[in-house]
Amino acid sequence: MKISDIPYLQQILHKTEALKELLESEFSALSKKDLPELEEIQQKKSEILASLSNEKFLSLVEFQKTNSNRSSLDAEPLRIWDQIIAVMQNNRKLHQRNEVLVNTKLESIRNAIKTLGTNDPQSSVEIYDKLGGFYERKLFIYFRVCF
Repeated sequence: MKISDIPYLQQILHKTEALKELLESEFSALSKKDLPELEEIQQKKSEILASLSNEKFLSLVEFQKTNSNRSSLDAEPLRIWDQIIAVMQNNRKLHQRNEVLVNTKLESIRNAIKTLGTNDPQSSVEIYDKLGGFYERKLFIYFRVCF
């Protein structure tokens, strides 16, 4: 695979931009807790990721890693390649943002399940007492259970 295959590079750029849009939609669906939309997004995202994981694309990535002499290559394919790399780096950041949101929600759910699962009044997750003061014992128990 040579980097001079401009139509293929444009196709890859289109797919990476579509992945970016899906990651934005995924964040929105996660925020709204819209599970049907999230499932649809996951299906589309899986298809794009599978196409970006094919042997042809991976060989192109390997070629770019091993070829440090960019001056011997045409400017147009390099421009498209640089756009692909920039979009994929942005996609990584979007994916990490979505992952943080999912992990935060999972942690909240786990804490709620733990709270509902115990009948011990000493394991309350209240942080403040009735007067609004800091309730150290309950906070200590809460952090011991959660972390």
